Amino acid sequence: MLNICFMGNPKFAVQTLDVLYKEENINVKLVVSSKDKKRSRNKVTPTPIKQYALDNDIPVETPDSVNKEEFVNQLKELEIDFIVVVAFGQLIGKLLLEEFNDRIINLHPSILPKYRGAAPMQFTLLNGDIKTASTTMLIEKGMDSGDILMQNIVDVDFKDDYYTLEEKMSDLGSKAIRDTLLNFDELYKNRIKQDDDKATYTSKISKEMGKIDWEKSSFEIYNQIRALVAFPKAYFSYEGDNVKVLEAEILDKYKSNPGYIYEADSKNNIIIGTGDGAVRINKLQFPGKKVMDTKSFLMGNDFKKGIKLDD
Repeated sequence: MLNICFMGNPKFAVQTLDVLYKEENINVKLVVSSKDKKRSRNKVTPTPIKQYALDNDIPVETPDSVNKEEFVNQLKELEIDFIVVVAFGQLIGKLLLEEFNDRIINLHPSILPKYRGAAPMQFTLLNGDIKTASTTMLIEKGMDSGDILMQNIVDVDFKDDYYTLEEKMSDLGSKAIRDTLLNFDELYKNRIKQDDDKATYTSKISKEMGKIDWEKSSFEIYNQIRALVAFPKAYFSYEGDNVKVLEAEILDKYKSNPGYIYEADSKNNIIIGTGDGAVRINKLQFPGKKVMDTKSFLMGNDFKKGIKLDD
């Protein structure tokens, strides 16, 4: 029986914790997550990982830092064999690294060393990649630079957005972490050192990244919309309002006329020119309003055809 400490925060990490908790050869002795804070509708709530632990009576801690001696001593007293880290947020420091040398395993949703950093799934979609991977790796001092234990390649569908890719990667990653723990000795013996010369890095996703530049290609704009559908959502300015776009498709029969509104009716939805053609907006959200499919929106609202956005 393997004793583990699980560290994580968001929904993405919940399926991995669930798979490990239900595995008969693994004992989740402690869950570590971030403190409760204001989330949706300004309610103070726990992270999805902490809530899972509470629902299943798993001991859970929310330390300010996991790098303090008293916390490390607590893990030693629990006789922890492995620490599993999935989208946790805190850096793992020298004390933990030394005490649990080569026993801290991270799940990273990219084909490492490509897309190290905070937003690998978003950048997979932003760049229109057709493949990604669920990678389990050893944590070391560098950012996502540890030796690779397991890397399972998966196709990225052209219709995937952040939500569907997150679900796919969560399912794949949960099994990869379980299999890594259960077959650790063999995987460790055959671990692969990352080639730092091939490494690329992702930045945190900012609100500013959501603004659509209609001079870009239809492919780039489509990728922006699907990559940022969770946060901050792609948007454009229309008569002083920032209109969020949640779903779109590429059209190939239009000439380049960036920002020009070709169509705006319930039959065609809203069609806007790009740097090399046009995109059809299928779901949108005006400020203070709920998300609507564009056809329903146009049945009760006007949207000007034949004008150019951002002029």
